[in-house]
Amino acid sequence: MSTFPNIVHERGLSQPDRIACRFFKGASLIPEDLSFGELWRRSSALAQRLQAMGLRGERAVLVCKSQATFVEAFYACLLAGVVAVPTAPPRRQVLQSRLQLIVGDAQARALLFDADELLQAELHEGGEALIKIDLREPSDAFVSSAEPWRPVSPEADAPAFLQYTSGSTGDPKGVIVTHGNLIDNCASIREAMEISADSVLFTALPLFHDMGLVGGVLQLMYSGCSAGFMSPAEFVQYPERWLQIISRYRVTVSGGPNFMYELAAGSVSDEQLQGVDLSCWRVAFCGAEPIKASTIERFGDRYGAYGFDAGAFYPCYGMAESTLFITGTSVGQAPRFAHREGARVVGCGHVRGDVRLEIVDPDTQLRVRAGEVGEIWVSSASVARGYWRRPELSARIFGARIEGGDEAYLRTGDLGFISDDQLYIAGRLKDLIIVSGRKYAPQDIEHECERSHGALRQAGGAAFSIEDGGRESVVVVFELKREWLRRRSEWDEVARAMRASVSAAYGLPLSEVVLIAPGSLPRTSSGKVRRAQCRMDYLAGVWEPAVEV
Repeated sequence: MSTFPNIVHERGLSQPDRIACRFFKGASLIPEDLSFGELWRRSSALAQRLQAMGLRGERAVLVCKSQATFVEAFYACLLAGVVAVPTAPPRRQVLQSRLQLIVGDAQARALLFDADELLQAELHEGGEALIKIDLREPSDAFVSSAEPWRPVSPEADAPAFLQYTSGSTGDPKGVIVTHGNLIDNCASIREAMEISADSVLFTALPLFHDMGLVGGVLQLMYSGCSAGFMSPAEFVQYPERWLQIISRYRVTVSGGPNFMYELAAGSVSDEQLQGVDLSCWRVAFCGAEPIKASTIERFGDRYGAYGFDAGAFYPCYGMAESTLFITGTSVGQAPRFAHREGARVVGCGHVRGDVRLEIVDPDTQLRVRAGEVGEIWVSSASVARGYWRRPELSARIFGARIEGGDEAYLRTGDLGFISDDQLYIAGRLKDLIIVSGRKYAPQDIEHECERSHGALRQAGGAAFSIEDGGRESVVVVFELKREWLRRRSEWDEVARAMRASVSAAYGLPLSEVVLIAPGSLPRTSSGKVRRAQCRMDYLAGVWEPAVEV
């Protein structure tokens, strides 16, 4: 079986002048191009440097602000047999603390970085300071001219990198993604999305997370196509650039979480779309967070006039524990919806390749009846080896067995159901709200609140349950739009609208509504709401009384 070190080497030698990556920054939309040949030269030089420092087989934490530097360094780790541990640049104290936790948990030997603030950072593992490698320094001095250097040839079950999941800040878990996992999942993505060497990819997702890394950085190399990259921060500030780049560079595959489509549907003006033609966009994938039917319709209605084909929408489902991709729709097929408890749920397609997917009762570990909601269990060659240094947790999550069966499954922790061969996601098992024996998905409550009043930010809320006098009750914390912070006298009206909307939809009373400033809701580094942390913050009195209603 070919592995990524071999693929990088072969593409660098066989098509050295072909564009591999385009890195976009700024309004000019003129990228920095990187060919397969130059990517091989830079990555192999750094790989030789890493091996000369005795890091083969060790873990190296990878922290990059520059996307180009990240891509080169990540491939250098693969080529050198170093297990990369990609993570977010520590812009805030909470992320600096998380970085030290990851360093310790991964038992890292080295830190690969490209920012001044990490020069003086005191990071250590087991009492020893990390080997620090400033990626801005040239690596050519480590290149031997005596004989051609070749990358490592890893076994399929050898760890390729550790993907730390974006769960609790205090309890990071590193998913062991193997070289075999990468090849299997990239093959599934290529087949499902019909990607070829002629495709053009583009992502504005974090490259240290599974969707941007596997779906972007690795897929371009596996398929031999080109890929464009823009920072998530630039996308949030200038979402029109996403669409302008797709049009100008004839991008065929691009996408991201629901919020990207929601933002682009509501905040891009007609003036910013002059000359934009989206007819080239064949696969507009959407995943990583709950997909809203209303967002799909809004985006399709907004950009149909600019050549966007609604059939390009590609809802999909995946997670880091399965490398990335698990299910997806068929290219060109319009999204499908199911009605459940008065709401429309978006279909996330069907399994690919060798994937086996079961819907299981999490308590009895028996398959549920057709159409019923249960926990999604998955088995495939893309499922990772487990969590780094967590044998008991790995056995429980990656080695689950249906009652009476022998096959091991990954317990995703997600709830879903299957209808007409389509997987529909119904929420997260651990986030479920249970009141008087009835189960509610927090996303549904948050959605009702969001649509109830124009003062609330898109995707800016968290619903969770607390015990109040021996009974379960529901609390909603929601971010206000900035202009509403000065309209305190109207907050009562906002809270009443939220309560009324949730009550009308689900007959569920909200015991408390807390309105907070924009940007203060706890989120993961990939932007997902951390509901468990919200609950803990609420119980700890973190939210200032001045903004309670």
